[in-house]
Amino acid sequence: MGDLSPGLVVVREDVADVVGLLGDDAQKLSGKTVLITGAAGFLPGYLCDAVAYCNERRILSKPARLLFLVRSPISPGSRLAHLAGRPDVEFLIQDVREPLPIREPVHYVVHAASPASPKWYRQDPVGTIDANSLALRQLLHFARHHETESFLYFSSSEVYGSPEPHHIPTPETYLGRVDFTGKRACYAEAKRFGETLCAAFHEQYGAPVKVVRPFHIHGPGLRIDDGRIVAEMISRGLNHEPFELLSDGSATRTYGYVSDATVGFLKVLLSDFDGEAFNVGADSPETSVLELATIISRLFGRTEPVKVNTEPKPQHLEGAPDRVCPDLRKIRTLLGYAPRVSLEAGLERTIRWHRLVRGKG
Repeated sequence: MGDLSPGLVVVREDVADVVGLLGDDAQKLSGKTVLITGAAGFLPGYLCDAVAYCNERRILSKPARLLFLVRSPISPGSRLAHLAGRPDVEFLIQDVREPLPIREPVHYVVHAASPASPKWYRQDPVGTIDANSLALRQLLHFARHHETESFLYFSSSEVYGSPEPHHIPTPETYLGRVDFTGKRACYAEAKRFGETLCAAFHEQYGAPVKVVRPFHIHGPGLRIDDGRIVAEMISRGLNHEPFELLSDGSATRTYGYVSDATVGFLKVLLSDFDGEAFNVGADSPETSVLELATIISRLFGRTEPVKVNTEPKPQHLEGAPDRVCPDLRKIRTLLGYAPRVSLEAGLERTIRWHRLVRGKG
């Protein structure tokens, strides 16, 4: 991989942990072709790095062939620039809705191409729906005819909407309570339809589809302009701005670290649990937005209280649930998943990465 940029040192440490925790399961990738859509995104980027690391360190008995679909050309300094030019990696530069120019067997398919932040998906609601419907349907048909052994669809915790208190922590069996015409519906309902499409392909064609539902993941690679709370507070810290919330800070979440989540995603992809959906994230501690902002402010050495805003919520926060916490019993029991990185440790690593990328390490 050559000399690493400063920020990649943090990612590299995480990826080594991911591959170590996968253990013998990693060998299922040996000699296989892996297609990942939305590869330059935050969560799929870690999957790309993990499989590429397996090749580089010769962990696999035969190297995997890696096909990474991205919408824009890979430029110097971009998320996956360090993988460009490798013989085991091919970048497919196209819109995910376009037909795939692939004529070879593809053994593992991961569909993660979709905006995930309200800030971005609300700017392109139709494109968001297309990525989780038209593009997903095309990929599922593609997988049927290309010897695909496992297909992983990235859904979201937003499929649950705003669960009633007695459904928190929220299990995979919860049917959801979603406003299907609200400001966040283009994402939540698209993900719900995507899961329905996966279930239909599994039932009708025996497609080896699995679904993951990520819950509020943070870590290196999270865009500073993401618009969600972790990125917003880190941005304020880096730019020496006051720590101020656009809400009263009472909403609670659990926040998972990206290396833990990546282990979960890969465990599901490499499993035999076709037709199943799995929550992935952290199930503790349940932390208020104000508490989270306070932790981040302290990590930047601030001592002043975080300010809150009691005015009406800004548009991108409309419809956001008051509590979000996954029930992880299914993935713990069936796949041995266990989040290891504490909230504060994960935030420290995320801040470290942003500082290094900015040259302030």
